[in-house]
Amino acid sequence: MNARLPPEETIGADLLDLVRRCQGGDPDAWRALLSPFQEVGRRTLRSFRLSAADLDDILADALTALYAGGLAQFKGATVAELVGFLKAIVRNRAIDFVKGRRKGEVYPDVAAETLVTSGAPYDISHGIADYECLEFLRQEVDKLKREDRELYLMKARGLKEREIAEQTGRPPGTVASQIARLLERLRASLRERGC
Repeated sequence: MNARLPPEETIGADLLDLVRRCQGGDPDAWRALLSPFQEVGRRTLRSFRLSAADLDDILADALTALYAGGLAQFKGATVAELVGFLKAIVRNRAIDFVKGRRKGEVYPDVAAETLVTSGAPYDISHGIADYECLEFLRQEVDKLKREDRELYLMKARGLKEREIAEQTGRPPGTVASQIARLLERLRASLRERGC
């Protein structure tokens, strides 16, 4: 059995032309795009430990979003940019799906009475891989104001609030409360993301 090649190698350079045809509304192009999209989507969803039916639902939802106008937002010029764009669409749909479960929505493959009688909420902590959570945290840290990012990085390097206060010239109490608020915001973002 042949080993699968990375998506960038299995889909040719003519894929960009196919995408342009899809953006123009060509139904044959959409049919041709389905296979490369599913390959990229399935690779993206590997880190989400979900059932095959759930993965198919997420892929169908992502494809519907692309068909409903999401693909028109792709402005890239390379296959790698397209693969990244498709991965982001699929990953965001999967995260929304996992978040929906966290909020208590019933799984399609789990009966409502099972959830009621078990008494325990479903734990999705295994739904997103650690490296995806780490990447999300990096993105959140990159979005911080420069001062907050500096505080976070000093704390992450193991400096105590007193040392940070000395380096920044801020009062120790102010530094401690700023760090506490900053870390709570980051924790809340991670929880919302399913990490």
